[in-house]
Amino acid sequence: MKKFILEILLGLGLSTAIFHTQTGSIFAAEKPVTKQINLYVSRDSSYNSATYDATIASVYIVVFKTVAHKQTILWQKAYDAMQLKNYPVNTSVMRQTVTIKNVKESREKLYITYLVTYTTRGNTLKVENGTCLQKGENKGDVMINM
Repeated sequence: MKKFILEILLGLGLSTAIFHTQTGSIFAAEKPVTKQINLYVSRDSSYNSATYDATIASVYIVVFKTVAHKQTILWQKAYDAMQLKNYPVNTSVMRQTVTIKNVKESREKLYITYLVTYTTRGNTLKVENGTCLQKGENKGDVMINM
């Protein structure tokens, strides 16, 4: 009888220890990561003709995260409006590096969006684009080519 009770207690103790170990690893605190985004702004060389002399372009960039369908802006920048031909050509780009710390990848998604606004002779054209840094992707490059 003592042997039977000892086997039951040992079995219960062992199963409790295994269950505790498994649940402890499931609910372990997530370690936040740091993400780095390299932003490159340039234009195509075909904008050198006199046709584009009156064209003004501006760029607005936003980095934000989403958590449970709620968006939070982490970084934003507006490049001053200037003549399109004054933006650097593809060989020499304007570069900005953005570092976002404490990203919890299991719950948060990081997005980069940009809006390029072209204005010429009273007409405006807005072009919006963006990307998402995936889980495990700690560095990202975003090329904004006009």
